[in-house]
Amino acid sequence: MTRDDRGRVLLVRQRGGPFKGAWLLPGGGLEPGESFDAALRREVREETGLDVLPSHQIARYDVRVADFHGDVMLCGGSVSGSLRMGDDGEPVEWAHVDEGTAHPVLLRELRDAGLIEMPDDRIEALAAPLGIVMRRV
Repeated sequence: MTRDDRGRVLLVRQRGGPFKGAWLLPGGGLEPGESFDAALRREVREETGLDVLPSHQIARYDVRVADFHGDVMLCGGSVSGSLRMGDDGEPVEWAHVDEGTAHPVLLRELRDAGLIEMPDDRIEALAAPLGIVMRRV
């Protein structure tokens, strides 16, 4: 998770998976034998063309929706390079997040990173109709 000098967040429009169509933070799965740090660097590069500078862990989550179950690590840090569309053609942009329309997963991550203030029960109320359970571990 990173912001630019205007306070915008780096977001990627999901092309598939359980959050298809949602604007979320860059990320993806671990490859066999890959560390979280290596996966973070690879995924951000693939999805945005940007290089991750030193990062730090903010939170870790157990995320469940329908038949998807993920162990998600939220990291913060800086990036360098030129923003471009992802290798798989996913749109990417620096954006100000509208708390009224943002995806509940993004809201939870931004709240845990200290970028927005929103109570758990409000985020859970937005996630429940979508069948999303996201617990910090």
